[in-house]
Amino acid sequence: MRGDLALILKDAPAAVRRAMIEDAANLAPGAAQVMGRFWAAVRAGRGNMTMPAAEHYRAAAASESTFRCLLRALAVYAPHVSTAPARLVSDEWYARRRQPVTRIAPVAEPPVEATWPVSWRRMKPDLDAARIKSSTRSRYVASVNRCAAMVSEGLASDRHGFVAACELSEAFLFHPDETRRVKPVTAANYIEGLIALGAKGGVAEESLSAMQVITRDLRDQVALAEKNKQERLSGLMERGGYGHVADKIAEIRSRANDLPAHSAARRRCMQQAVVCAVILNKPPRKGDLVSWRFGERIIRDVDGTWRAEWEQEKTGAGTETGAIWPEICEILDEWILNGRPDRLIHVRYQELIGRNWLTLDDREPYRNLPTELTRAAIGVPSHDLRTLAADYMRRHDPARAADVIATHLGHGTRKAGEAYRADCDGAAAQAIWQESRAVIAAHLKSPTVRREKQNIVARA
Repeated sequence: MRGDLALILKDAPAAVRRAMIEDAANLAPGAAQVMGRFWAAVRAGRGNMTMPAAEHYRAAAASESTFRCLLRALAVYAPHVSTAPARLVSDEWYARRRQPVTRIAPVAEPPVEATWPVSWRRMKPDLDAARIKSSTRSRYVASVNRCAAMVSEGLASDRHGFVAACELSEAFLFHPDETRRVKPVTAANYIEGLIALGAKGGVAEESLSAMQVITRDLRDQVALAEKNKQERLSGLMERGGYGHVADKIAEIRSRANDLPAHSAARRRCMQQAVVCAVILNKPPRKGDLVSWRFGERIIRDVDGTWRAEWEQEKTGAGTETGAIWPEICEILDEWILNGRPDRLIHVRYQELIGRNWLTLDDREPYRNLPTELTRAAIGVPSHDLRTLAADYMRRHDPARAADVIATHLGHGTRKAGEAYRADCDGAAAQAIWQESRAVIAAHLKSPTVRREKQNIVARA
């Protein structure tokens, strides 16, 4: 038996061959054969013995089960070997399992008015003639389009009034197609667009007021969600705030380092760590974060410094991180290397130019991925870390924090940061009052003031 294994594994490194021969009784069926083919392919291709290339895995395994057997054998008998290139082969096997997606050719959309109920179409000329900003008119039209889609599906009435607003609210929040559901604040904005159409088109004030009852209720739901967010943030602050996030990143990185480089579990851990780390440096919105590509939005300088620069989807304004903190640069390097030796960092970065920074390929991930990753790592959605950053700035320098927060979070207008500005103004006023009280208290305790008070009492 040992002689047979020695022959099968003749091309394997001596330490690997010896470990497998000594554990011959416990070898999985086919493990020796696939390892023999694998190391033969590596030697024939003059590959790197510590990090074999993807083609060597393909040459050794003609089926997915054999490929998985090879990875398990390498993890047990050759743990020093980096299996990072095997990730590409693993993705290829996963792709073969997927059902082909039938692409439907896009259909030209009909004119706006054609999708609206007849009664709404009659009001549109009045909206067009109204003396309002063109941007405001466009926003109203876009909102009415959304409402019209729900009416066309039979989910809501086309008659302005309380019932229509209720039905629209229900349709937007609980649409049968989960991908078409929206947040309460978005639903309120859509219905307010329809209210504006009715106001310009001569709908009775009573009907519009009844619809506004629903939009106020939707905005109350937003306020409740804000309260829940504050509770989440309070819990995060009690656990240590940024310090807790940093500890979690270290814990996740440690967990990832104990997993094979090719494993999906390691990839998910490192995704969590790198997203939390980048947000810790400067918190982008999740829609912006998922769109970054290496060499375009997120760049690595020759000296190892990473920086990001992008145009914000929400505001259209440009923003940047500047030089990212060295500790986070280290995590970014670790993320793209995925178990490869440090000396290959420049080669690896050049390989990834033009690829998405979260998938490491051409695909852009779904928008909610950052929220899923941060929630799994630290228990809060990614957007909460934007609020946490603002809270730290407000506590540090309340007098100037509002403007710093606006720059740091990329607010496009003063109105966008009104809530943060109000908190900062309140904190600044509180700080000034506390300083004033301290001065007054110190003054009252001075000997001169005490003697004057005693003289006044004596004269009385």
